[in-house]
Amino acid sequence: MQWAAIFHKHDVRITKGIEYLNFYNSELSKHERILPCKISCALCGTLIADEGRKMWLAFPSLFNFESVSKVPAKFKPTCHIFYGTRVIDINDDLPKWLGHKNQSPKFE
Repeated sequence: MQWAAIFHKHDVRITKGIEYLNFYNSELSKHERILPCKISCALCGTLIADEGRKMWLAFPSLFNFESVSKVPAKFKPTCHIFYGTRVIDINDDLPKWLGHKNQSPKFE
């Protein structure tokens, strides 16, 4: 299970520190920025994001919201995806999709 924030790529900018990023394409087993790819910290190996052709999937637990004492509303979960293959039930009021959001049936 993972908590992920998905952005359109045109909304994401890396402004500094790119030299500290590793890129890995698991389909080709190459440590290169061949999309889609996984992005990790070159210093500690922590996974940072998955970069797709049109999206950027980041892990909100890595964000520093500085003076905000809680997770901003924009970063709170809005749904569960791939709920049809879950290993535990989640008891909340969020919509649960069997596959991709808006592209699969909802879990009833």
